[in-house]
Amino acid sequence: MAVDCSIFCRTKLCFINAFFFLFIISSFTCLHVVFGTANEFDYGLHCNSIVHESKPADEEFNIMPFSRRQYGYFSGGDKDPNNPPSRSYSAPKSKRLLFETHHVFTAEADDVFMVEGNLIFQTSFYYERSISSGSSYVISSSDRGTLDFDFRGFWSRTTGKLCMVGSSHAYSKEGKLLHLAAVLKINNLQTSSNISTLVTGTMDSLSSANDPNHFEEISLLMFPRVNYAYTMISNQFSEGCPGGIDVQPMSSLRLSQTRTICDMLGGSNAFKLEYTGSCNFSKSCNPFGDGIGSVVSLRMIQCSNDRQSLRLLIEFRNDSYQGYYSSPNLNTSLIGEGSWDAKSNRLCIIACRIYDAWSSLEKSHVGDCTTRLSLRFPAILSIRNTSTIVGEIWSEKPRYEGGFFDRVEFRNTGRYGGRIQLQGLKYVYTEMAEVKKSCPKKNPKTKSSREHYPDGYSGNLGFRMSIIKGSKGRIGWGSSDPLAVGDQQDQRFPSLIPSSSSKPKSSGVESNSSSGLLNISYKMSIMLRSSELDGGLNTVNESSNEYLKTEIRISAEGVYDIATGSLCMVGCRHLRSGDKTFSSHSMDCKILVKINFPPLNSDRRSTIKGSIESTREEIDPLSFKPLQFSGRAYYRSWVTESIWRMDFEMDMLVISNSLAIIFVAFQILHVRKHRGIGPFVSLLMLVILALGHFIPLVLNLEAMFIQDSKRSVLIRGGRRLEMNKVIIRVVTMVAFLLQVRLLMLSWTARCSTEKKKTLWIAEKRGLYVCVPVYVIGAIIAFSVKSRQNVHLTWYYIDEIILGSSRAYAGLVLDAFLFPQIIFNMFQNLREPALSHFFYIGITLVRLVPHGYDLYRANNYADIDDSYIYGDHGADYYSTAWDFIIIVLGIFFAVIIHYQQRLGGRYFLPKRFQESVIDEEFPVDSEEQLPLRYNT
Repeated sequence: MAVDCSIFCRTKLCFINAFFFLFIISSFTCLHVVFGTANEFDYGLHCNSIVHESKPADEEFNIMPFSRRQYGYFSGGDKDPNNPPSRSYSAPKSKRLLFETHHVFTAEADDVFMVEGNLIFQTSFYYERSISSGSSYVISSSDRGTLDFDFRGFWSRTTGKLCMVGSSHAYSKEGKLLHLAAVLKINNLQTSSNISTLVTGTMDSLSSANDPNHFEEISLLMFPRVNYAYTMISNQFSEGCPGGIDVQPMSSLRLSQTRTICDMLGGSNAFKLEYTGSCNFSKSCNPFGDGIGSVVSLRMIQCSNDRQSLRLLIEFRNDSYQGYYSSPNLNTSLIGEGSWDAKSNRLCIIACRIYDAWSSLEKSHVGDCTTRLSLRFPAILSIRNTSTIVGEIWSEKPRYEGGFFDRVEFRNTGRYGGRIQLQGLKYVYTEMAEVKKSCPKKNPKTKSSREHYPDGYSGNLGFRMSIIKGSKGRIGWGSSDPLAVGDQQDQRFPSLIPSSSSKPKSSGVESNSSSGLLNISYKMSIMLRSSELDGGLNTVNESSNEYLKTEIRISAEGVYDIATGSLCMVGCRHLRSGDKTFSSHSMDCKILVKINFPPLNSDRRSTIKGSIESTREEIDPLSFKPLQFSGRAYYRSWVTESIWRMDFEMDMLVISNSLAIIFVAFQILHVRKHRGIGPFVSLLMLVILALGHFIPLVLNLEAMFIQDSKRSVLIRGGRRLEMNKVIIRVVTMVAFLLQVRLLMLSWTARCSTEKKKTLWIAEKRGLYVCVPVYVIGAIIAFSVKSRQNVHLTWYYIDEIILGSSRAYAGLVLDAFLFPQIIFNMFQNLREPALSHFFYIGITLVRLVPHGYDLYRANNYADIDDSYIYGDHGADYYSTAWDFIIIVLGIFFAVIIHYQQRLGGRYFLPKRFQESVIDEEFPVDSEEQLPLRYNT
């Protein structure tokens, strides 16, 4: 034994030594692969010609032309920069970068500093392929779409050049790990900057062209943010905005010290361009030529210390959507700086062109600073002007000089621009005389005292038009939101709804809350299929493609009758000009809008109904056929009740699962107490019950550890929805474990009994009966679902497979006693295999949600995705199905009760009550004895 032990010890020591040897060798190999050879990362080899390497000192330097977090943009890295790889979804392409400066050290050479930092390539969507490596596109190594390079190098303050070497890693589309080594060269890094200063550079791969880790050159562009001097506006805008349209200062809102221009334009804002006046088809109306842009966006780069001046990136584009991380098209962008003019209450901006960005960002430069912009906040809104921000763009060049363009106006609408909130904004009603003609007073109808309609100040009057019907059927959808209720000054846009204590005043039709009449103004936006528009709505030459949509914008004002819930308004439709852009100067105000709101105490499935019709004669080219619309009413009181209902349903779900634990525990005690009845429990029934708890755990296990940002906190008194979900899953897991324990007890008892062969035969025959029934039921359920969706797209196929499977699984769980009934029939058992607490309790747990659904359908608002207890996606829920399942569950429980008293075949004719199992499957004489428990 001693010899054997020594041999074992020596062998073990050899294995340990060999392991460490291999570990060291592999570590050196990995380091070589990741960091390459010494020559590859030799700073002097790649950067000495730009900034000579110098020995760094221990003293850290605090001055750097970069801020700690400097944003910018990049291009290249693709096989063809003008033809990026396609993606499975359409979205604005984002190529943003972030340079994070970690450390800056002084060096022995004069004005040379060592810099350490990270260059992070950001994308706005997951797994956007942005850089190509050899023949495979590099996919970012993070779920957030980032590619992070660690760089170290030297910066010369004298020349403004920075050169760095570093590395990163990523994965190819084949899933291979790629080790990327690069050299970063940046120019124009000065200690001060102005509007013409652009920080540009390149990043090149240090791998050879044939190496799989090679990627094509990337060019960079950044707008420096440190020590910026507002030289243009200080020199030219010292006396307001020369060349702009003169506007009375009182017609625009003033900004306070606490609400500066930087606060108003923080982030990105998009505005709709209006090509009016001298603009026509033969002239350019923007700095970049004809057909470039129907939208202009202002993206703030930096704000001054006094928060009265700011730098902006001004982009012209054709689409209205702009994601938070989306990068601009620098080929159609301007760089500008502006200052708030407190005398005229407007922002004055001077802008310059960015040249040569289309070829390479490294070659970009600034020039031609003859573009001017002004922006203000109107103090008065009306039916013809519902924009809270208006502005203009013009050129300072002579009319006949190249690059000149005519004056263009822009304004924010309901879809463009942020939700600006300003004090002192006032709405003036101008069409109330026409409202009085078109909406005459009706004789008051006798209304039930139980009917109460939403108050105008309650915030319940905004809704979504889910269905819009025309002469050709359903043709679109839209939204409708109140702009003003009354005309009080100290109101906040966009709702402009004062407190209920205020008394709105207006000319024409006087608002009177006591009489039930209230002045109100609306903004409506509807999307209609272009192919189904008639001549009056299709004012431009639209395509007949049924997939294209046409936006119709209507502003309206009128009178709301609180006593009847009816709203009658005169509307003005913004007409499109020849270039398909809206114009506030061209409007059709011969429109009548009527809306009827359901009572607050009505059926929660009630809808808001209304109509939009033209009051012009049919021969008029602007006349159109009436549009009927409807939308779901989501009153705040209903939403409050729904939030309370969701809290209640979560408690019910916890109670339901807790009761399931108790009832299963009773069955376990029942099996332990009566040792001989364990084999007579249907294993198929126990498997179904166990899966009923196991499948939800598998589908939602990640929710216990990963918080869903969209639904992490329900908007209510601070109660966290996610915490309750975790509690529910913990209780469900306990119920599942007890079900598994019960299954193991029955399985062990079945395998250890002397009569196991007979019992397995009955189980097998029960399986032969149940499985075909389940399969036929599934086929019927899927066929019905597929017939409801005639157009079988991939979305509907996925919905049919997953949605129907989940609901059908819930139905199988509702009928969990069915396998036990069949098992009792084949075995003709009369033993109390199931505890009364178990089969009655679990039946109630399964049936109570259906009874609750019947009550819920008539007492609560139906809000999508808000069902927690009695989830419609997890079972069949409707008035018919609820009744059928409740009756079926009670029926199965009654059958089990009498089977355990009278025998498994008590309801069959007497000639079928004798066992046939023993005749077809002969067994030993001992196993032919009947198994009975006298109760």
